[in-house]
Amino acid sequence: MKDGNLTPKDFFRDILSSVRMSRRRSILSGIMTVWGVFIFIVIAGVANGTDRGNRSNYDYILKYGKITILPGRVSEPRMGLVKGRRITLTRSDAREALALFSNRAEYVFPRKRSSAAGESLTGSAGLTVSDFRKELDDKYLKIIAGRGFTRVELEGRRRICILPESVAVQLFGSPADAVGSILDINRLPYTVLGVYRTIHNVRIKDVFVPFETAMSMPGAGEELSSIDIKMFLGIPAEEKHLLRKDVESWFCFRKGIDPGDTSALCIEENIDFISDQEKFLGSMRKFTGIIGLLSLLMSILGVSSIVHLSVKERTKEIAVRLVCGSSKGSIFRLVLGESVMIMLIFGIVGMLLGSLALDAFNVVVDRINDGAKWVFLGDMTVSWQIISSCTALIIACGLVSGLAPARKATSVRINEAMNCE
Repeated sequence: MKDGNLTPKDFFRDILSSVRMSRRRSILSGIMTVWGVFIFIVIAGVANGTDRGNRSNYDYILKYGKITILPGRVSEPRMGLVKGRRITLTRSDAREALALFSNRAEYVFPRKRSSAAGESLTGSAGLTVSDFRKELDDKYLKIIAGRGFTRVELEGRRRICILPESVAVQLFGSPADAVGSILDINRLPYTVLGVYRTIHNVRIKDVFVPFETAMSMPGAGEELSSIDIKMFLGIPAEEKHLLRKDVESWFCFRKGIDPGDTSALCIEENIDFISDQEKFLGSMRKFTGIIGLLSLLMSILGVSSIVHLSVKERTKEIAVRLVCGSSKGSIFRLVLGESVMIMLIFGIVGMLLGSLALDAFNVVVDRINDGAKWVFLGDMTVSWQIISSCTALIIACGLVSGLAPARKATSVRINEAMNCE
């Protein structure tokens, strides 16, 4: 001790001695710190994994750029046409769109999708029947039993279909039993060629048939459900947005629709998914940040209350130190140092446990993502920047949690303290 102040060696020795004397309280505050930091690291890792997983899908989305035109009802009168008019899409619309945009798009597909009733020898189910487009739908499906359509079959009107795995199990017991069986769709027999499973988290449960077969089903009519425009591979996002605007303008002019009437004609572009995901990820980052900070706040409150109790029990010891020449500044730093050391030691333990938990999660996620073209969760590790920021935050939390007890320690009155039991 020099001039009433502790040397660095004595300072750290006193802190360790204080922690050892109040071992139970230190462990209790340490557990709270470990838990708070553990939750913070895990939440940060999961947020990173979600962000990386979704961003890994962006290249896939941009590569297979697509515009979908869906009909609706007019909400605003225009050019003498009444409000509430239903918009219809026809094969003629698809042919003219192909002629107009063929130099800017790889394919223009008329699509047909309708509800139907399906029956087998073992049960019945409501179905959604869709035409199959190999250039588009192959990207999302994996045949797990039987086979898919040949090019010749897709161009004909044969009553053949491929089923989603859930429908195959419901109506036939298993995918293998479904292959080669007969499924009555709207009381007409269809031969099941194969059973598919969607790639990872793409949610499609349609029964697929060739386009001409879908158009010739009883009650189907000549109207289209939608028109898909598949863009050329590798064109810049700016050109895709420009093509979308041109497609929208042309269809609105052709159908006599106000361009601002979104209920009359819905133009969906899968690039919009990226901006929607960015908004979602931004909100998720804010939410996880708040949860992480709340967990650290609970640690601050816990450590602060326990250090407060430690100061109260050591009132006489603090008075003796003051009588022996210790300055109030050294007492202040001693209590503050104890708080920071507890937070730092147990905070590092919390970071290590959180990192180990994320490594375990990554093993499971890697198995789920193996071979998948579309993923939701990616690598959930945290960067060194986050570790460094977390360490700085732990030290700051230790300072904050020890501030009030340290100020209380320096306000001890020697006479009163010496008479304390």
